[in-house]
Amino acid sequence: MYQIQVETHSHTIVSKHAYSTLQENIKATLDAGMKGLCMTNHAPAIPDAPSEVHFTCLKYLPGEIDGIRFFKGAEANIIDYQGGLDLSNSILAMLDWVIASIHTPCLKPASMEEITNTYLRVLENPYVHCLGHIGQQSYLCDWEAVVKHAKEMGKIIELNNHSLEGIRPGAKELCTKVAALCKKHGCRVAVSSDAHYSGCIGNYKLVKEMLTEVDFPKELIVNTSLDTFEAYLKEAKQQF
Repeated sequence: MYQIQVETHSHTIVSKHAYSTLQENIKATLDAGMKGLCMTNHAPAIPDAPSEVHFTCLKYLPGEIDGIRFFKGAEANIIDYQGGLDLSNSILAMLDWVIASIHTPCLKPASMEEITNTYLRVLENPYVHCLGHIGQQSYLCDWEAVVKHAKEMGKIIELNNHSLEGIRPGAKELCTKVAALCKKHGCRVAVSSDAHYSGCIGNYKLVKEMLTEVDFPKELIVNTSLDTFEAYLKEAKQQF
């Protein structure tokens, strides 16, 4: 069985389409027996997202809350086909953990070549740690090229439980393909809930089933423990 000790993708009520506070998410992390929580609210290009001030002020929050290691992060939006993001590098550099994702309000679907090149460019941003939910039917890409480049750049591919719950059509097949490619090329992954409600913190049931299906190596999962996640962040800081 796959053990996950750090929630790498969670949202709070600073976005109106999320429904829990940071403190409620911390309690849910404790209740799930986990050790760490990344708060990764949507960056400003999503219509109901917080402003840049939310992210610049994260520095005032402690690194530990109620015994849970707290990581200050963002889910940045990819906003153009050159790999541009909706938070400046100066803000991203202040954060512990940065996911970069495509969302339809921020980037319209395009050709497979355009989306592939977009992801490749994002992976070269020194302040991005992880590509979020890339197994999307609306944004087909050359997943093998993306996974290979992520491996080369020392970046992480997210395996997102929320995607597998039906929110993104075709995600089961596509995410399974992505997981198999990560296994093939030795690319590290982060298992996440993408929780928009505290009750979803630590829910990785569908991802774990997928990982079992492809016999995914545990050593390629960066958030199996607090130590492995912090070791990756230390590595990334030195490398990038």
